[in-house]
Amino acid sequence: MSKKILPVMMLTVLVLFCFFTPVPAAQAFENVEQGIGAMHEIMEYIYNHHLSRPEVDGLTEGAIRGMIETLQDPYTEYLSPENLSKFVSSLDGGFSGIGVELEAQEPYPVVTRVIAGSPAAQAGLRAGDQIRQVDGEDLAERPLPEVVEKIRGPQGSPVRLTIRRPGAGEFTVEIKRAEVVGPTCEWRMLPENAGYIYIHTFGTRTAEEFKGALAELQKAGLKGLILDLRNDPGGYLQAAVDIAGCFLPPGKLVVTTLDRDGDREEYKTAGEGNSFTLPLVVLINQYSASAAEVLAGALADHRAAVLLGTRSYGKGVVQAVIPLQAGGALKMTIARYLTPQGVSIDQNGLLPDRLVSTPELQLILARQLINFRETRQIRFAVDGSGVVLDGEKVGNRWIPLRSQEGNEFYLPLRFTLEAIGYEVKWQESTGEIAVKGKGREFFFPLNGKNLLVSDGTAYLKTDFFRLIGVRIYQQGDELILET
Repeated sequence: MSKKILPVMMLTVLVLFCFFTPVPAAQAFENVEQGIGAMHEIMEYIYNHHLSRPEVDGLTEGAIRGMIETLQDPYTEYLSPENLSKFVSSLDGGFSGIGVELEAQEPYPVVTRVIAGSPAAQAGLRAGDQIRQVDGEDLAERPLPEVVEKIRGPQGSPVRLTIRRPGAGEFTVEIKRAEVVGPTCEWRMLPENAGYIYIHTFGTRTAEEFKGALAELQKAGLKGLILDLRNDPGGYLQAAVDIAGCFLPPGKLVVTTLDRDGDREEYKTAGEGNSFTLPLVVLINQYSASAAEVLAGALADHRAAVLLGTRSYGKGVVQAVIPLQAGGALKMTIARYLTPQGVSIDQNGLLPDRLVSTPELQLILARQLINFRETRQIRFAVDGSGVVLDGEKVGNRWIPLRSQEGNEFYLPLRFTLEAIGYEVKWQESTGEIAVKGKGREFFFPLNGKNLLVSDGTAYLKTDFFRLIGVRIYQQGDELILET
């Protein structure tokens, strides 16, 4: 039965009275039941009498959104029955899209993998394709999650991509989105028997897939492993704990959760024993989050791995997915997690042991750590057709610049120094580029005589590289650096 409402004339007088008379602040609700009662009363009045004739579903979802927004927590959300199904599917490698994996590069994202049988595979997309536009919208310098969100969409809907392919120029292709289900782990053997496993997300079957991949690599003569957690948004905490058990002895602490009352719960490795004693390098970047950070943090704290890449995302809180009787679920933050050494990385992230900001260099330098190789050769094509590092082409966006006199070269600072083993950071407080490594530290002001800035990229005069022991010479159309 609906609430009775005051007659129109009395209501009008009351409203006018409220406009001109201060109203004393309402008392705080003493318990949840009192708060629910007030919400129920307000909702019933609005539903029965508001001019717009609102629907119950809209009012309910609005009330839920309002409650959640007061928490100011980006990780707590209401999942409708449809969104809950999509969320669970995404953790196990399923999503509605075209079936590609992307890597953030400057200025446009690049396809690193095309899932077999996916709409992208059927449309002829390849690894190495640069995606420049989605439905006519330019993607230059857009964050990777935003690009992914634009490419994904409802099953059956079309998306138009503008692609630039090396050697083939630019073209546009329209692809119809579909439900894509791929493995949560990808693996292969790299040159010199360096194993590679990439975890896309931590789902219900990820630990099983990972153990199978690791076993196959070990059978093939594995000499070391690169575990790629770049762009991994996380997933189930237990999956990260189970995978940590592949590298750590039984009973080792992987992560501790701490709830609002200070209650702790420890997650430790299980199993019969740990036989992995080979070099292990873990790749992380600014999109490695949640369970990916749990795994990387545990391996780093126990000194079982070297972290390489850039600082991780910093999602150090745990969510529970609570099914609702009315359908859907509440995904709610219930605790924060601590690494085995008791460190909270929430909003801070994990700092890698080896800072390498250039995405194209990360995998190559990880392989060098696996194989303990220090000598390096970089071959720059003076005409800009490509760069080769230790016999492997790493792209064509790094072009040496000639001085105005034409008798001296400037090399892309970050790429070149990272390739030969240095870390490069921007010091915002001093306005300098800081370079560190091999027991040395250098600082370059942007107006320095050895530095040239063009299109937002810093270039360093070759004289500096000679001063730190790098051999540089020109051979035909190539400028060659050797450490």
